[in-house]
Amino acid sequence: MVPGLLSVLVVSIAAYEICFKKLRNVCDRIEDAEDEEFHRLDYEEERYGAILQCINVVAQVLCIALLGSGYSMRYIHDGRTSLVKFLTACVLFLICFFYCGMAQARYVKLLQKVHPEKKGDIASKDFHKQWLESCDEAEKEAVYQSSYSTYIFSGKLIGILLVVTMIAHLFFNTGVFAIVVVGVIYLCITVKYCVSCVKLKNKS
Repeated sequence: MVPGLLSVLVVSIAAYEICFKKLRNVCDRIEDAEDEEFHRLDYEEERYGAILQCINVVAQVLCIALLGSGYSMRYIHDGRTSLVKFLTACVLFLICFFYCGMAQARYVKLLQKVHPEKKGDIASKDFHKQWLESCDEAEKEAVYQSSYSTYIFSGKLIGILLVVTMIAHLFFNTGVFAIVVVGVIYLCITVKYCVSCVKLKNKS
């Protein structure tokens, strides 16, 4: 676990910092750009922002997978050396998540510096609501369409995952817990979508 987590941490930090530097260069040029160049730089800003988000998520998922595949209560009973290795892995895991959180805050602060109209405190639980309210109509429309597209994709993906987990349990006896978790996620997403639709209909 320790070499794997350390590798993920080092690679993700290097990739993030390189991409963040490129984004900062784009942001420095976007303020004084003319119309045609502005549209190109605006696209570059969005693209690098998406890459940064993906780097963060990939790092977090890999850290969870590495720690989850190796941690066990046996480390506590196998002696001091095993316990030290386990605690080191846990520390690296926490460092990775702490860095991802700080990186996200840096990204938001950079965007708010370039676009002062963007509001929202990254530490607030209402950050996403505040941020969306400060977006213009075109940006809101892009968010709404992307969200709906993501919902449709999630429904299809969860259906596939349900089949995969059921087949895995049938042939490899992986247990029903994975099936239940995927089913609960599917249920929660569907219920949340339906409740949101009803609320919006009631307001209109």
